[in-house]
Amino acid sequence: MLWKGRLLGAAKGIETAEFGAVEIPEELVLRKLQQMPGLPGPAIAQAVELEVRATSPFAMDDTVWGTHALLDKASGKNLVEVILASRRQIARYLDERQSDIGLRSGRKAEAWVFATDGNPIIVRGWGEQSREQEVVRQRRVAFAFVFFAMVIAGMMAITPSLQLRARSLDAIAAFESMQHETKQAAAQREAFTHSVEQLEVVRGVLAERIDLLQLMTVLTKVLPDDTYLQNMQTQGLKVSIQGLTGNAATLMQTLGSVPGFREVRAPTAATRALAPNAENFRIEIQLDPAVFSVAVNPASVAPPAQPTLGASPATSPSVSSVSNDSVGASTTTPASAETPRKSRFTR
Repeated sequence: MLWKGRLLGAAKGIETAEFGAVEIPEELVLRKLQQMPGLPGPAIAQAVELEVRATSPFAMDDTVWGTHALLDKASGKNLVEVILASRRQIARYLDERQSDIGLRSGRKAEAWVFATDGNPIIVRGWGEQSREQEVVRQRRVAFAFVFFAMVIAGMMAITPSLQLRARSLDAIAAFESMQHETKQAAAQREAFTHSVEQLEVVRGVLAERIDLLQLMTVLTKVLPDDTYLQNMQTQGLKVSIQGLTGNAATLMQTLGSVPGFREVRAPTAATRALAPNAENFRIEIQLDPAVFSVAVNPASVAPPAQPTLGASPATSPSVSSVSNDSVGASTTTPASAETPRKSRFTR
């Protein structure tokens, strides 16, 4: 009989097989059931070998054996079925059946003996080594396929991430290239922004400065003929004037109606002066930057030509003292260049 895989059939008419086994007949083997204590596998194998050496009727160099573990269901004890055979008899029997097995050239058949429970017991020393080596080779191949499958699956899993990373690197490189190309334009833009900021600062400073020439021109036009300025001080857009006038209340009403004079008030009450029909006044005026700021009239920043002062009070008056607190010192301010109108400033 021939075992091929897990099918039992007649030896004749079977196709060529990679591996095969021949069942050893009962007349060539001896059987023995041996009860074993609960020992590990290597210890049981050593105990069986000692038992075989002690009970084998064959010479030790001619003795072959095989074992199969059994479980006695009735008693629950561990049993080992041991088979003994002569090496020369097994070899002679396999040689007689080798041509009937149908194995590939160079392959040897295995020697099997069936245990009492129907499972084969392999008598070692013949073709089982080739089969076991092939099993190991196939197992390695299977592991290799599993490994490569896992590698491919991992690559498929990380491919989108790698693509995203590559796109990110390309985007970073393109951004850096664009930054390098626009570096000069960015520098010009930064310089322009800095210039605009400086202009805003200058505009803010100029917005707090008064156009004194325009202010003196307006005062010269609106002050009555009986009004004379003795002192004028500026602080930002705030002007404080002091002098003599015939009627301080009328003067305040006149100044309050002047365009550009936002707020006109008297911090102190007017007092009677030593001169006849004259009052001492002090008035504070809050100017509108849209009218009197230097930022609105930048041409007035340059100092105007100072007119020639004459000797007559009616035709060539001058300012007594005009001070600007933002400068921190009292400055002499020229009178209006309009000669037809009488000046309101006294020395």
